[in-house]
Amino acid sequence: MTERIPFTRSSRDGPAFRTLLHPSVPRPRPTAENLLRVRRIRWNDDLLVVAAAGEIDLATAGQLEQALRGRLPAATVLDLREVGFLGVAGLRVIESAAARARAERRRTGVVAEARPVLRLLQLFGADTHIPVYRHLDHAILEIPNR
Repeated sequence: MTERIPFTRSSRDGPAFRTLLHPSVPRPRPTAENLLRVRRIRWNDDLLVVAAAGEIDLATAGQLEQALRGRLPAATVLDLREVGFLGVAGLRVIESAAARARAERRRTGVVAEARPVLRLLQLFGADTHIPVYRHLDHAILEIPNR
């Protein structure tokens, strides 16, 4: 004979059914396109502003890298004012773009306001060789003239 499983009636559906309906089911992670938006804004002939909004991490760093590829003008400003999180993968993309700019005798700078973004730039010393600004207008005035 089979052994019966005891069933307690704490509700109409029983306790087992209720626990199946209410556990925290992991939601699928949004796509990289939904986590980060990157725009290239040609300010003038000698200046490109690359504006990012969202999170820059391992999943989204490729989008930023794509925006910083190709033929770039004499000066590039990376606007991170709307970035809430910057991971190491994003920092590598920024440092790589800055190194390429130095090798090609171009100028580059970063605009950031969020503490997590500024903290990572400072923690890894990126702010010592990449100029970091808090306001976009300051960067636009200074970067092309450096």
